[in-house]
Amino acid sequence: MSGSRTIGQEVPRHVVVKLFLHTSLMVILPIATYFLSSFYYFQGENNTTKAAIAAVLVANLVVASFVVTAFREDKVEPSRLKKE
Repeated sequence: MSGSRTIGQEVPRHVVVKLFLHTSLMVILPIATYFLSSFYYFQGENNTTKAAIAAVLVANLVVASFVVTAFREDKVEPSRLKKE
């Protein structure tokens, strides 16, 4: 009896896709923002600090978009259950 998964409790594919998308964005966007803003936008003495702040803001935007998506999905799920 290995595993704790209950029969019929599979994770929907769209949930996994959204999680993968937001995880990818969380890895790629802050790093890209840091380097692109450091090299092209913020030039001068404190360029790394400003670029890091920009990367943190982008990371927070990705987290906020995930939360909003999760809440919207939570509102859609009951209507899907009523149809079945």
